[in-house]
Amino acid sequence: MLTRLIVVSYAWLVETALWIALALSSVAGYHVTVPLMNKWGAVLANEFTWKILGAFFFPAVTFVGLTVIFGPLLVLFDIRQAVRNIEARLGRAEDAAKSLPTERREPHI
Repeated sequence: MLTRLIVVSYAWLVETALWIALALSSVAGYHVTVPLMNKWGAVLANEFTWKILGAFFFPAVTFVGLTVIFGPLLVLFDIRQAVRNIEARLGRAEDAAKSLPTERREPHI
């Protein structure tokens, strides 16, 4: 029971961690962009604009990186859910198929 709970809650925990990572990367982008650009020798006319651009650029890069890392894991969770749905439908279909007589057909082309 506890192992099943851990498996079920793991997908929820991964998704929550991904959303938190995107939010934190937005805040980090806002605060880090101007010092980073100054370190690289850029002369910035309007620092606030660069902070806003950093707040949008950092989450985009984080999203791409986390998609590469955690994307296959989330796809496996979706496949697992789809298999459970198929098994549930087949379980119901077997009960209905047992009650109906089967019709024999000859193969034809």
